[in-house]
Amino acid sequence: MNQSNINKYTQTYGTRFTRAQKKKSIEALSEDFKALGYESTLIRGKKFISRADNYLYGNLKQMKTVIVVPYDTPERKVWHKVLYFPFDGTRTANKTMVATYVPVLILFAIIFGSLYGLQPMITSLEITTIMSLVLFALTLGLMYWMLHGIHNAHNYNRNSASILAALEIAGKLDKDERKKVGFLFTDKNKMRFLGAESSVNDFGNNGKNPNFIALDCIGLGSNVKIAYNPQNRKLANEVAKNYPDKKITIECIKLSEEMRLQTAMTHFKKAIIISSGECDEDGNLFVLGSGTSKDTKIDETLIDNISTMVYKYLHIQK
Repeated sequence: MNQSNINKYTQTYGTRFTRAQKKKSIEALSEDFKALGYESTLIRGKKFISRADNYLYGNLKQMKTVIVVPYDTPERKVWHKVLYFPFDGTRTANKTMVATYVPVLILFAIIFGSLYGLQPMITSLEITTIMSLVLFALTLGLMYWMLHGIHNAHNYNRNSASILAALEIAGKLDKDERKKVGFLFTDKNKMRFLGAESSVNDFGNNGKNPNFIALDCIGLGSNVKIAYNPQNRKLANEVAKNYPDKKITIECIKLSEEMRLQTAMTHFKKAIIISSGECDEDGNLFVLGSGTSKDTKIDETLIDNISTMVYKYLHIQK
């Protein structure tokens, strides 16, 4: 794997949360894809005050398969254990509710408790005014944190690893294969998944209905699995059989409607999603530590194996 790319997308451009951070990382990514001979297209989506800037690399008119990478990074979670389920948006929402809201509520309680405790000792009107302004500012800050979030500094697995795999795949394809394969980097990958929605709408408006292969958290874990929408079992199996380590059997999982909620798979109908991680007692694949300071490692061999699996499938389809 290209060490320069690893440093670039895990460290230099490892945080892609604010619009400015995303812009800088996409500029670097566009240069890398341009060097490989791919043309770029901006697909912009808007919903009220929210905006998603998605980037498609490849020939839109000829592409038959699109590799999907969520390129933005998650908000910071301040909690001891954070679980993310790439295949199950409903489970992710339930499991991260405590990590999302409890720290904010605790800070609210500390602030108001401190104010209540200090109130009997405050005799000056000026100090009272200053305290009120500070409390107001802190309250606004906490509300912003709860509604919008703050950036997470380390995002190796989610989803810098997927960017690295996409570049590896793109670099291996020959001239004819590149005409048939596109690389879509989606923005706003949470809740409504505006990036995925606007991208699918754009493909539809252009009369295109390709197969989508999504890469989500593929940097760590002892299990590699492929989940598929009900009509895409064959695609999942065809991709899975190309995994280079023949000692490992890649399990393919059918996504239910409940699992697809609050995931990109709600919008990508002809799609499969590849992820790695650990499994809970019910066999559900989860990723531990994304959106926290612990997301600082990737397994290069694992990423190589997954990118090779996808490349071999694309090469066979030539």
